[in-house]
Amino acid sequence: MTVHYFHCTDGVDLIIDRTGRDGSNTGDLLRRARDVADELRRAVPTFHEWQGWSVHVYDERGEVAIVPFDPKDAPLRHKGGAL
Repeated sequence: MTVHYFHCTDGVDLIIDRTGRDGSNTGDLLRRARDVADELRRAVPTFHEWQGWSVHVYDERGEVAIVPFDPKDAPLRHKGGAL
């Protein structure tokens, strides 16, 4: 099973996932990325400027996908096919 890391950024600030999670199913990665975004928003309830933030999913070979916090912000990008 591959370990994936879910880093969050707005292009200026960066929150690094140093633990990672096991997973290989594309649907699971998408759900986990959305869960990470939701967890961060709940962890910082006084911050409301999440527009432009995204979860960058990496494995040992590099970037796998970019999932915006809000799907309306930008199109989902996935290396190797659509999520």
